[in-house]
Amino acid sequence: MGESAGTARDDFRARLLDAFPTVAYAAASPAIDLVPPADFPQAGLLQESNNRPWPSINFHGETLAIPDRIYNGFPSSDVERLSPASRAAAGCIYTRHHDGQIRQRALGLVLSHDAAWSAPFIVALLGEYVVEICSDIERFFRDQLDGYPETAGGLVHFVESNPTFMALTRARAVSYWAEYYRLDFLRMETYPALRARDVIEGALR
Repeated sequence: MGESAGTARDDFRARLLDAFPTVAYAAASPAIDLVPPADFPQAGLLQESNNRPWPSINFHGETLAIPDRIYNGFPSSDVERLSPASRAAAGCIYTRHHDGQIRQRALGLVLSHDAAWSAPFIVALLGEYVVEICSDIERFFRDQLDGYPETAGGLVHFVESNPTFMALTRARAVSYWAEYYRLDFLRMETYPALRARDVIEGALR
């Protein structure tokens, strides 16, 4: 690997690591090492919007730079050999993939491990258009979250600490419901993304 290629790889690795809080670095580093180069650079940040500027995303006092989309291949067999925590970190990374099927598969990895730092990646998916992913999250929240105390605590903290991002996530969910799913869910409050959001926010009351 030439010097310029090595520098580019180091820069890419640093950008992905910036998506995680420092407490997750030990788990995330092996996962990031497996991510192959992409044909396209990552696109934007999660909280960016064309309509208005939104504050940065924070987790326990740290600012996270989570990409909106990545275009890297998914190293499936290598990921399976990681530790449970690192597999979950790989899942977090690939929840930002441009392919919805990979995002759904990645969510399964995230939800297989109890970690507070997965919260921003889980919540972000509720503001996206793949209703099957939102349904997976809603079922997990309603049926399994009680058995994942670290994840539950991370979700509550994240929601409480990022009210403007939660507002953006809700606005995105409402837009997708109105555009694509109004006939499937006649009442907006039954849309899985909004029902899942209500579960977390209910824990704050």
